[in-house]
Amino acid sequence: MADEQSDSRTEMKQSFFVKQKLIDSARTTFQLLSAVLKNVTFYPEEHPVLLAAADKLLSKIEELLEGRKEAAFYLIGGELFFETLSVPIDQSFSPIMEQFAGRDIGGIIFKPGIASVEIIRFACMVSKESAFPVGKEDVNTLIAKEGIGHVTLHRALLVDKQAGAAIEAEKKKASDIFKDAVEALKEIVQAVYVGKAFSMNKVNSIIQVIVDSVLDDKDALMGLTNIKMHDEYTLAHSVNMAILSVSLGTYLSLDKPQIADLGVAALMHDIGKVTIPDEIISRQRKLTDEECNQVQRHPIDGALLLSNVSGVSKLAMVAAFEHHQYGENGYPEFEGKYKRHPFSQIVSLADSYEAITSSRVYYANHVSPDAAIRILLKNRGITCAPVLLQAFINMVGIFPIGTLLKLDTDEVGLVMHQTLDLMRPRVLILTRFDGSEKETGEVVSLVETMGGNYKRSISGTIDPNIAKIDIKKYFD
Repeated sequence: MADEQSDSRTEMKQSFFVKQKLIDSARTTFQLLSAVLKNVTFYPEEHPVLLAAADKLLSKIEELLEGRKEAAFYLIGGELFFETLSVPIDQSFSPIMEQFAGRDIGGIIFKPGIASVEIIRFACMVSKESAFPVGKEDVNTLIAKEGIGHVTLHRALLVDKQAGAAIEAEKKKASDIFKDAVEALKEIVQAVYVGKAFSMNKVNSIIQVIVDSVLDDKDALMGLTNIKMHDEYTLAHSVNMAILSVSLGTYLSLDKPQIADLGVAALMHDIGKVTIPDEIISRQRKLTDEECNQVQRHPIDGALLLSNVSGVSKLAMVAAFEHHQYGENGYPEFEGKYKRHPFSQIVSLADSYEAITSSRVYYANHVSPDAAIRILLKNRGITCAPVLLQAFINMVGIFPIGTLLKLDTDEVGLVMHQTLDLMRPRVLILTRFDGSEKETGEVVSLVETMGGNYKRSISGTIDPNIAKIDIKKYFD
């Protein structure tokens, strides 16, 4: 088991660093492109400074093209993406982002064989406002006439429409996945209640669908974790935990089989609760000592139950047993020091976040996602390793999906998606506060700039309980 834990940590670190290296390389490439665009306004095409800048960019593009048929950058709502990876940008990127937006450019694709002369010609074209007339000749026909054969452009409107359509499709798909997962888990729990065997095939199938959905669009499923089904709390809680755990596993760049194992572990972590009476599970008050003892047996019962199921991952048993073993009041009790598996720590972290935002016994009112993050930070190092908490916060953001924001434009925004800038998510602008904006409202990115300054910034958060805004309406 110790070797398995060590291997898991090593693979987690390696895959995470590979992705980060690619993102850093893409960011540097775009910075170098910005430098060429700036230099072309000062120097003639044959000037050594411009040639050196183009050669430097070419070298970086060729590095990105290794093993690829193309190196594709997309600009969506003020954000920068390399392929499907979000690339962090700051205000230093404002000139190039605004320049491309002004030319109606939403995608730039570099292809193998590109030369420095093409880069300079392309930069010269971009520097002229009249070079890309909207609604006129196809933009790629225009650049081909200039002898630029290894750069392809996409109009911004097309990229935004495609992205918007994809987001809406993923939302509907995510909602169906969530409902199917709750129903499938209900069948499994009912089978366990009556002592019938259940197949891991169904569990594995659920998790595979969740993993595929998160890999396609994490935010679509993450938004659904704001839905708290009080009539089926334990089921929805376990599905939400699977979504959060799979999302964190994806953020950490675990390989797909590892992410699936983590998802199964999260989905089945509370299976031991089938031995606890419903009236205790659903009780909205502090439990008695006797009831606490019953609840504190569920990790043991869960691990034992899973040990008798054919095809279940060992990690699912370990997570079921370990997910409450942290802090002074952790259970089951163990003598001496005991180091938990990283997957158990991830499940514990997801469990804590989900429990806080569900507002059951411990919190009288709904706790907003951003307040939940502050609670986790206050208790850092208890639920899980600090590095995992930091990764979780980087994933969900300082203002997680579902946070209500007051903007410096006197607008109210609801966080719908994250960007790589933790302080600048994408928000849905609320005007009627009745849920109808999710169909017709405007989603804006807080990283968008105008004249080198951010168009909108956060001035504070709004408590939806005090404002009497039902956040669930925007995610149902």
